[in-house]
Amino acid sequence: MNKPEGSSNLSRTYKKLFIENRNDVKNNGFSTFDDIFDPEQSIIQILSAVKTTFISFLLFSCTLLQAQRVINVAIPATGEIQLSEDLVIPKINPGYTLWLPDKENPVGLIVFTHERRDTVTTDFLIDYALKNQLAVLYATTDNRLEFFFDNHRMLEIEAYIREVITDWQIPAANLLYCGMSLEGTRALKLAIFGYDPLSKYHLHPKAIAICDAPLDMVRFHKEGTKAKKLNFNPIAAGEGAWVSHYLQANLGGTPLDTLSAYIQYSPYCYLADGGLHLRHLQSVALRAYTEPDVNWWIETRRKDYYGMNAVDLAALVNELKISGNTNAELIITQDKGYSPEGKRHPHNWSIVDEKELIDWFLGLIK
Repeated sequence: MNKPEGSSNLSRTYKKLFIENRNDVKNNGFSTFDDIFDPEQSIIQILSAVKTTFISFLLFSCTLLQAQRVINVAIPATGEIQLSEDLVIPKINPGYTLWLPDKENPVGLIVFTHERRDTVTTDFLIDYALKNQLAVLYATTDNRLEFFFDNHRMLEIEAYIREVITDWQIPAANLLYCGMSLEGTRALKLAIFGYDPLSKYHLHPKAIAICDAPLDMVRFHKEGTKAKKLNFNPIAAGEGAWVSHYLQANLGGTPLDTLSAYIQYSPYCYLADGGLHLRHLQSVALRAYTEPDVNWWIETRRKDYYGMNAVDLAALVNELKISGNTNAELIITQDKGYSPEGKRHPHNWSIVDEKELIDWFLGLIK
């Protein structure tokens, strides 16, 4: 039986407030959203479970639902995350921010796994996606440098995606996972996890677009420890220090100690003839963007090709093509990598032509 449109929209707004006020709800004898916000329940039953101070806001919100374009779900988090002996970062609020087209149900969903809590300012990617009836989701755990070492972290993101596509009637078959750098690693990890028996919803993206992401953690660990020892550039040395430490802490040691753990974790691994997960990427359209300006890396970081993520991306695309994936592409750019401040840096999302990327995705789902 289809849910009435009013009940469905009402449920979505209360769901956000439930998450923000879950302690108050639990005190009323409810433990989950489904316990309290069944669309078949009356408005009186729903309102009785939240603070009186929110009742006026809730009633007012009901009149604005049809014009709502952004959903922001943030679960308060406190504490810190230890990346290395010398580096600690504060936790961020897990949850998601969802941008929706004004009219009709979205035809697909673009998924990023970084925090973007700005619900007012858009950018070209969001605007162009919405114009073409695509929703855009930014979902995060409490770790802005999330590696997805633990399955429960992927289950968390998977649950957010499932919630969004269910609530807003987005085709589960039309998912595009995107990511820059480590976020690109997460995109592949999440796609691979969809085939794991431990996955709850077994989500399989139609397409993946990654930009200059590290994939081979054996190589990534080695280049990190080298940058740390070389100490030529403070940014490279600092990153090398915390990345190598974090990998060792979560994978049981160095690759010499626990090589199988590094191979198992890596979305791609050259040492293991591509690794253990290529078969899960056979049927997905994949784009890997990179700007391998090796002279820039040599001059500014004293890194060569072995210290660049481009080598992982080229190897992944090559292996996928060898095994029959005709929708795997390596996209190499020149002089497009610049920071938002205009400083030259080839390791940047600016190398991605966002309009062309979205057009490519639309071509896949139509």
